Amino acid sequence: MITKITALFCLIIMLSVLYPCTAAMTFPPDNSNTGGYVLIDEPGRYTLEHNITHTYPVGVIITSSSVILDGQGFSITPATTGDPSVGVWISLTDKEGKPVTGVTIQNCSVSGEVTGVYAEGIDSSEFPWGTERHADPDMVQAANTPRDLKLSDLVVENCTTGISSKSVSRPVIRGSEIRYNQNGILVSGGSPEIRELTVSENTGDGIILSETTGGEVTGDLVEDNAGAGIFLDRVSGLVIWNNILDNPVNIRQTGSSSVRLQKERKNQSNIINGVVSGGNLWATGGVPVYSEEGIGDADGDGIGDIPYETGPGLSDLSPLVPSGSGFVPPEVITTQVTPENTPTPVPTPLSVITGIHAVINGDSIPVEMQSGQTYHVNITITNDGSDDWQVTQGIGIKAEDIAATAGPEWQPVNSVVPSKQSYTLNFDLTAPAEPGTYDLTYVAKREGQGVTVTFGRPYIKTVKVE
Repeated sequence: MITKITALFCLIIMLSVLYPCTAAMTFPPDNSNTGGYVLIDEPGRYTLEHNITHTYPVGVIITSSSVILDGQGFSITPATTGDPSVGVWISLTDKEGKPVTGVTIQNCSVSGEVTGVYAEGIDSSEFPWGTERHADPDMVQAANTPRDLKLSDLVVENCTTGISSKSVSRPVIRGSEIRYNQNGILVSGGSPEIRELTVSENTGDGIILSETTGGEVTGDLVEDNAGAGIFLDRVSGLVIWNNILDNPVNIRQTGSSSVRLQKERKNQSNIINGVVSGGNLWATGGVPVYSEEGIGDADGDGIGDIPYETGPGLSDLSPLVPSGSGFVPPEVITTQVTPENTPTPVPTPLSVITGIHAVINGDSIPVEMQSGQTYHVNITITNDGSDDWQVTQGIGIKAEDIAATAGPEWQPVNSVVPSKQSYTLNFDLTAPAEPGTYDLTYVAKREGQGVTVTFGRPYIKTVKVE
């Protein structure tokens, strides 16, 4: 189940037949597709209400800007492993061809996919349904338009690639665990912010940055990755500081420049609970590598007396030195992140909304009522979306607070309602026993086919009871 808090469209189809992963498949999907998926193509805030096991090759598809998806701790997994699959796919463009930006995904787990979370760039031909669009000037422009993506509080594991971000100008990945994948994180292009992660036990590289400019990697525990902890490919202007890097090969680079492995020293707590921040802790197998390099800490400030040379052209000028021979990673490396710029629910003109949508736009409830008296009233709900309503979709009106005790709490629309047509729900309403002024609150909702969606702002009728 997925709950959407603002005026939006979403779709879940739960069928048991796997849709073939071929180039001929419709992507993004439409109602002719079979297989389980969630499609979000309108801005707003959504929440998962249960685990998603998808039979369509992609579990959650986001084709709209300004979307917040809160997984509420639930998981996204493919029904069948081994076929090309993606847990969450963020499209390069929306249905109008505009770049998709302002997407936040938080608080869920993704496992068993080819790619756990995939932010599409101009070339997605690595997947059977993807395309290579360098010859399309509109797609080139979209890929070069500033886009931002925020991922937080995720667990991504047992995927070929945990997280892949392409041509996103500002990808932010924080407070998450990326583990047991082949490669943990791949960021191609943009200026990444990668912080407070645990990137561990991936069979390939932990973090791969390719052709990025600027950005920083900080506060991360990168350990026990079989490849490089961090692999830099033609990277420039990156700052890597205040991390624990504990891998057989901690950092590897090719064609990179202006990469710094420390920030200016400050008297503040660092990742190994020292009192001065600066560079990183470098270790292999849980043991710092400094002894063989002759790096000591004569003044006991927790910073090495000489730089640590990680390889040609890369030196940590302020390596973190733990007290004693070992170190204890922080108990909690992830943090809770509150989404920024949460979209405010606003009414949308009828001509704009696509998909399934509803709005309450009229009633016959008297504004003055006698206490304890029952009135026969109605509320009108309008299909202001582009799709006809089906009975199985469970569109209706939910009463809240005092309205739910004065009349029925849930009233479904028991009829097919064509797009742009209205439906009137009749019911009895008993005025509260105590005189006063009351706000009767109703919301348009969808409660069918495993989906719960709240459409738009609540409809409030203020009544005076005498």
